[in-house]
Amino acid sequence: MLSALIHNGNNTLVMSLPTGFMNFQMKLLSIGMQKRPQEIKLTDREEDQIKVKLFSDSDIGNHLIRIFNETDTLSDVNITANMIASANDHIKSELEQNIIHDQYGSPKELLRDIKEMTEAAGKHEKTFYCPLMVQIPDEDGELYEIDNDILLDYEQDIRDAIQKEQHRDGEDMAKYYWGNDGVKAKLVSAEWDVEQKSGELFGSIHVRFNEPLTDEETAALKSWISGQNSDGLGEGFEQRPVETEDGDLYISYWHSGDSYFLYDKDEMENYLDRQQSGGMQL
Repeated sequence: MLSALIHNGNNTLVMSLPTGFMNFQMKLLSIGMQKRPQEIKLTDREEDQIKVKLFSDSDIGNHLIRIFNETDTLSDVNITANMIASANDHIKSELEQNIIHDQYGSPKELLRDIKEMTEAAGKHEKTFYCPLMVQIPDEDGELYEIDNDILLDYEQDIRDAIQKEQHRDGEDMAKYYWGNDGVKAKLVSAEWDVEQKSGELFGSIHVRFNEPLTDEETAALKSWISGQNSDGLGEGFEQRPVETEDGDLYISYWHSGDSYFLYDKDEMENYLDRQQSGGMQL
């Protein structure tokens, strides 16, 4: 879609965008650049040590270049290009036409429209809930589990961290869906978050789709979400600390105990009612 011509002194690199975060870093290091993509401005002045020039061999790419200026960074370009490349099929044609007709004045405006268009395409929605497990490091750096009633104080820290984790390369998690073809055709977006329920913080996974799911498709979707919690997104997230003013937290959206669950809204309300009445969890 786009290419970036990057000069670092006498060293030159041509990079196709979008690209993965790790590949981005490695390519920059190959020309001696220690700065991160989000620190590299789109400047091309004669006196600059680092110069960046964008170009494209496609119509949509050339129109896209127009929305960037010298206040934007290489990271902004990569994320924006990735969001367009990975946009849901239900909105991609309209999105590309908007770009070609210069409907956007900035990357933020374009990304905001992608979100609004995606939400509009996903007319049907469900939210699933799961318990959160929290660990903190001891003096030797070993992790041990503590009661998760502390999590309410760090809700925004956790939300910011899971948002960063799932949008590291600018893609919606729906792009990673595997399994039932019916779900794959209908799924528009999937967003991991946290939500307070009855004075406790739970993991929440909000999904949008363009048509209602069958019972079989709902079961397949829940299986995929559980897999992401245990071995996909959640596995990566639990290995990275959530930084808070009181120290690091390690948050898991999955655990192997009998108390783990993944409930839809109605199931969650029944669960909370049982908890409040002292009933046993199913």
